[in-house]
Amino acid sequence: MNNTQEQIHFTVNIVLDNDGEANFTYSINGKEVTGGGVVRTETAGVYSLDEATVAEGFLFTDATITDVDKETPCAQDFSFKVSDNGRTITIIDTDENPGTACLVFNVECNGKAYESADPQVINEKKLLSND
Repeated sequence: MNNTQEQIHFTVNIVLDNDGEANFTYSINGKEVTGGGVVRTETAGVYSLDEATVAEGFLFTDATITDVDKETPCAQDFSFKVSDNGRTITIIDTDENPGTACLVFNVECNGKAYESADPQVINEKKLLSND
């Protein structure tokens, strides 16, 4: 990660519901958030599993990033890196192209694969100031 990009740190909690589906909850400094958002500059979203999720056996394996609207493609702006033995995944967005991307986290727990719901990321042009 370079020094000019904005960094946003998310804590991720995953629990299995009664149907065996993985429910992902995202928070920043203890406040629940969507996990996605609007980006106006090069940004690194750092998603770290909380201790309870790691204790259950969940680990990040990768991410699937696709365009929501093929008319405004921006998925190519994204890359990811899994680190800390699967406890953290960093999503880097260069924000070079406007558009909305679908971001799906892929995790594994005790040999079984799960996917997150889609926290969408919207790339917008940088705001210009007249200063």
